[in-house]
Amino acid sequence: RSAGAWAMPSSYTATTRLLVSMSDAPVYRPVDEPGAAATDIEARVQSELELLRSPTVARVALAKVTLARAYPEIARGCRPEACERLGIAAIAEHLSASSAPRNPVIVADFSHRQPAMSAELLNAVAEAYVVYRAGFFTAPRTDKLPEQREQLTLDLAEADTAIREYLYTNNLTDLAAERATLQELYQTARRELLVAQSRLRQSEAQLASYRRQIEMIAPVHDLYVENSREQALRALELEREEKLSRYRADSRIIRELEKRIEQAEADLEAGAGPAGVVRRGPNPLYQQVEAAISTLLADVQALRGQETELKSQIAAFDVRQRRLFELEPALQDLERSRYVAEQSVLALAQREAEARVRSDAAARAVDTVRVLETATPPAKGASLKVPAAMLALAFAGLSALAAGLAQALSRNGFATPGSAERTLGVPVLAAIPRY
Repeated sequence: RSAGAWAMPSSYTATTRLLVSMSDAPVYRPVDEPGAAATDIEARVQSELELLRSPTVARVALAKVTLARAYPEIARGCRPEACERLGIAAIAEHLSASSAPRNPVIVADFSHRQPAMSAELLNAVAEAYVVYRAGFFTAPRTDKLPEQREQLTLDLAEADTAIREYLYTNNLTDLAAERATLQELYQTARRELLVAQSRLRQSEAQLASYRRQIEMIAPVHDLYVENSREQALRALELEREEKLSRYRADSRIIRELEKRIEQAEADLEAGAGPAGVVRRGPNPLYQQVEAAISTLLADVQALRGQETELKSQIAAFDVRQRRLFELEPALQDLERSRYVAEQSVLALAQREAEARVRSDAAARAVDTVRVLETATPPAKGASLKVPAAMLALAFAGLSALAAGLAQALSRNGFATPGSAERTLGVPVLAAIPRY
């Protein structure tokens, strides 16, 4: 076993160093996060380490060096469909990369049995890594966003069209505003109806009162009456007074005048009405009451027409309100669909803006990783000969010890006379060896 250990081949490790610049980190932050600056270096370096260990990087490096040159034993013994996978696994197994905490320098090591090949493979890995990350950060990852935005814009336009057609079909402009206006008109019509009904009852009561009054008023009355009997009596009395100034009271002339006066008084008292000229005409009070009745009749007719019209309007408002209540759910569904489409367009536009910012930041970050030190073929190789030989000797000793213990524990007698005396407590007089 020691000889086999000394026959193990040496391994040559090449080293390269990469600097990760933090000036233009390809990380988009909409808002500053407290304490984020302390962890940006480590997070950035870890992401770069993951890119460096990517199988894509190993595949590109292996294609440049070729599997036959890098690992000829694998190329000779692998099946065609598995050669690339085995070569990538071999590169990943012998490649190691690490970085000190808060240190932007990445140290990459690669071990191989040939010193020149270890350096060549490591440089190929570093070159493939730089090219790969450049394409990774600058590749457009928002190619589907414009198409999605166009589709969402079409959805928004279709939602707008559906709302317009729905409003036009149902004779609507703005349902909420129309409902508010309709409610206000309804309340106004109700108030006007109550006022019109109150005025109508008042006018009908006045009309009934005037009709009762006009029945007690004569349409015509005496405008001028000329009473001839009273005038004749007054003339006889005046003539008697004039005659008394010249004749005695018992004279025949005076007596005849008195008879005539008595006859005139008797005729005046016994007459059915005034004797003389009578002029008659329309009664002004009757005409005034009649005019008031005509005015009230017109008012009553107007108020009844207004009442009928207001009732018709209120009924139409009720029908329209019920119709609006029926139309509201479907319109709300259309408006919700439009709101969702609009929010989707806005969100996608924001995503596009953020993607452009990230793309610009990534484009600036392409050259943020620099190769500080290219790998060169190592002068000395590392071998596991000494550790393997020491492990072989240790294993041999442990094996011998285990075998001795097993043999001792498996015996039925005593190994020496002394062990027999110690075990049994009696002296041993003689010992006969076993042949």
